Amino acid sequence: MRGRRDAYGGPVVGRLPAASARRPIRIATVDAPLNRPRLLAPAIGLVRRASALGLLGDRARVERLDLDLLRGIAREASAAGVGQDAAIALLEDEHRPERLATLIKRLDDALTESPLPDRELRELLRVFTIDDLATLLGTASVSLRRYRAGTRPMPDVLAARTHWLALVASDLAGAYNETGIRRWFERPRAQLDGRSPRRALGADWDPAGPDAERIRSLASTLAGVGAAT
Repeated sequence: MRGRRDAYGGPVVGRLPAASARRPIRIATVDAPLNRPRLLAPAIGLVRRASALGLLGDRARVERLDLDLLRGIAREASAAGVGQDAAIALLEDEHRPERLATLIKRLDDALTESPLPDRELRELLRVFTIDDLATLLGTASVSLRRYRAGTRPMPDVLAARTHWLALVASDLAGAYNETGIRRWFERPRAQLDGRSPRRALGADWDPAGPDAERIRSLASTLAGVGAAT
């Protein structure tokens, strides 16, 4: 008897995600000037955001936080048409800490406001199975496979949901690994009237709706916490 197959035609074992594991961000070394208190947290936040949006390039893992890493993100963002002014400025050789803090915030704000659904979908499939992700996004698994393969354009409403989910995942990455992120969506929360985030969203949800905003706010409180293993 033929077993279940994943999005790429391979066998599904248990509930493993439908794509390869998420690239770990385990920062062990912080180089100057990013070790300054006013730069450290925003720089880490930018790296997590870039990871969730698929803007880390071909880096297999991130262990050093330095200007080269931020400039690599700036290049990827600029190539994707996001935050180009801030990205180009970050590529300059020298910045005073105050100016660098401003540029990091500007680029992070640009990423927050700029959906990149093709990249984001790829990264989300490193965390969720394709069936679970389809449920969260309010679509069918077969449709999600087509969006992933590029054989069908993603509707705007699903692109907005994908971006919202990528932003939430980037915030949760401050406290949880992939397993923790998946479980977070299934646990009842007092702040959501005893519902889990997945249940609170429902099937036909609006990223700008009140429930989605409450969930995003709840996740953002974890953004500055060190990632769990």
